Amino acid sequence: MMTETRHPDSPINPDLAALLPDPAPQQPLIDLRDQPSPDILRLLAIGSPPVVNGCVITLYRLGYARPEEWSRQLPTVNPNEVMRILTKRMTLSE
Repeated sequence: MMTETRHPDSPINPDLAALLPDPAPQQPLIDLRDQPSPDILRLLAIGSPPVVNGCVITLYRLGYARPEEWSRQLPTVNPNEVMRILTKRMTLSE
């Protein structure tokens, strides 16, 4: 006969835990793997959502990149902080 061990600090009732799906394996939010290339440039904009969006708009106004070329806002581990990634292929001239 099995006895049930109860943990008073546990936030999930063991009876309810059986109903929850198994947690999915941690997947990266964005996959940055690609063929190594000397002409690929990645820019990261990290900050509060208004600051990051302001950076994206400023670079658009300067003619550097359109807003839709950037990734969607991705959360960081810090509260109220996001990042967006721009991947550009640069032409190297010698």
